[in-house]
Amino acid sequence: MKRIGVTGATGFVGRALVRALAERGDRVRALVRDPAKAQAVGAFPAGVEVRALDLERPDVETAQRAAALHGLDAVVHLAGETVAGRWTAEKKRRIHESREITTRNLVTAMWSAQGEGQTGGSDKAAPRVLICASASGYYGSRGDEPLDESAAPGNDFLARVCVDWEREAHVAEDFGVRVVCLRQGIVLGRNGGALQAMLPIFRAGLGGPLGSGRQWWPWIHLDDDVALFMFALDREDLRGAVNAVAPDPATNARLSQALAHALHRFSLLPAPAPAVRLVLGEFAQSLLSSQLLLPAAAQDAGFVWRHPTLEEALLDLFDARGGQAPATHVAQDSIEVAAPLEKVFDFFSRAENLEQLTPPEMRLKVLTRLPIAMRRGTIIEYNVRTMGLPVRWKTLITMWDPPHGFEDVQLRGPFLLFRHRHRFTPAGAKTVVSDHITYNLGLDPLSRPALPLVRRNLDRLLAYRRSRLPGVL
Repeated sequence: MKRIGVTGATGFVGRALVRALAERGDRVRALVRDPAKAQAVGAFPAGVEVRALDLERPDVETAQRAAALHGLDAVVHLAGETVAGRWTAEKKRRIHESREITTRNLVTAMWSAQGEGQTGGSDKAAPRVLICASASGYYGSRGDEPLDESAAPGNDFLARVCVDWEREAHVAEDFGVRVVCLRQGIVLGRNGGALQAMLPIFRAGLGGPLGSGRQWWPWIHLDDDVALFMFALDREDLRGAVNAVAPDPATNARLSQALAHALHRFSLLPAPAPAVRLVLGEFAQSLLSSQLLLPAAAQDAGFVWRHPTLEEALLDLFDARGGQAPATHVAQDSIEVAAPLEKVFDFFSRAENLEQLTPPEMRLKVLTRLPIAMRRGTIIEYNVRTMGLPVRWKTLITMWDPPHGFEDVQLRGPFLLFRHRHRFTPAGAKTVVSDHITYNLGLDPLSRPALPLVRRNLDRLLAYRRSRLPGVL
């Protein structure tokens, strides 16, 4: 059992986190500006302590703030002005200061509480862990560039906010606090967050992609976002930045179609970029920007997502009765080959071998310069003919788990979604090679007549691979 304080406890993520911490038996202290108001609206479950903590007012003394932190093992810092809405000069000031200044004041209070704890006994013990919210906006708009936690920050407004936000949090490391900054993507939930403004439009059947829809929207289910905060609290070896996103990259167009499907609607009405900018002003740029985040730190630490795929996540939120299957299709196959696991994985690790496993009529040609260092984040481009038409295809390796398998997804190509999971399972001196392809054509229901042809082509591709593998291995 831990003693955990949560700022921003009345917010969308904060309420869910407080509830989850209390349910698992932690002693939770909700740190809010107005305890009476929070208790009046019944924001927290029974047993949660509510304590006043104002991190913005300049007239509040550090000692008063430090007193609110006494006895805690850790603090989760979620407070901050919402970025949604038209960005006036005042709104931008609030967005920036509500993160930079509140984090600075919180860290100062933690330092003061530690000093008091050294002389004031166990009742004044101070938190030694700070889990600070951050955002995917840290990276700016980066197109198709894969972004793990080592990527440099962007240079737009939100990126500068996140850089300042995280800098203030990391000051706590100077006095021995373990700091983790969770760069959250779009948090998907029923009663708040980014979807709150989208739902009325989509329920009316008027939803669709924003701009081109090709921009990458990093996302995470609320349950997984909360679980990742708790994971960061518990893992003493986890420090620094963590991309709090699902391991399933999705474009805005795919999210729009998946949301419409979960609501039993269609998504065929795009909102042109100029119209979005006209209505929302500078805030529109955050919706039209592209951030292809990879949750490398969470994956490497062993975090397991309850909702790792977008279509399933949205059905969990908005089709609770289970009346619909995901708006995706599957093609799969497996074969046992007379070769050891390491040899099989080595063969698949060389991109130039892809041509040997592709039907000749597809005329696949790898365009990326060989040899290619295969790993998570590797991008491979090639030309291929699909359904008789020439296509320039770009794919990204999102999971690399030698020698057991890897996963790649289409970044650019003819599909809305094309995810290919390769698994290799030892069977004595042999190896079972399994292919699992998940795909979506987009533009549903207009694309449905093409599905039988696409299925036949994928079945042909898998059958060809099955016939060729024994010979090349």
